[in-house]
Amino acid sequence: MASILRVNTLTDASSNNSVPMATVAQGTVKYWINYDAPNQAVDGSLNSSSVTDSATGQFTFNINNDFNSANDKCVQTSLWNTSDDGTGTIIDNVRGGISAWQQGASATGTLTCHTAKGCSPSANGAYIDFSGTYVSINGDLA
Repeated sequence: MASILRVNTLTDASSNNSVPMATVAQGTVKYWINYDAPNQAVDGSLNSSSVTDSATGQFTFNINNDFNSANDKCVQTSLWNTSDDGTGTIIDNVRGGISAWQQGASATGTLTCHTAKGCSPSANGAYIDFSGTYVSINGDLA
């Protein structure tokens, strides 16, 4: 049988530290994924149903529970800069390092991302699959 715990504030045992429930609910990550693009494997996730790997460095992450708004959310990305689990450097010296970006804005269902060496695929770089493509989203769910 399921239970519901209704509280306004969480407090530690000594009552020295407390946090309002609104902070807990609004401040947590609602989606994250650790995607290994060369092996097309999800190494961990929350609120993710699948990944569509469209081409080198181009992915669509499919989200289980929709966000409240296409614009009222914060998408963070980071990359592990090799495709060989850290045993070598990224191919060639490139200006602009490595980058990841979101394509378009959607509240429902999907998040499309691109990863590249250089500032963009047209700026002395190219799309590339990274062994660690990390994405997280903060925001309110619908």
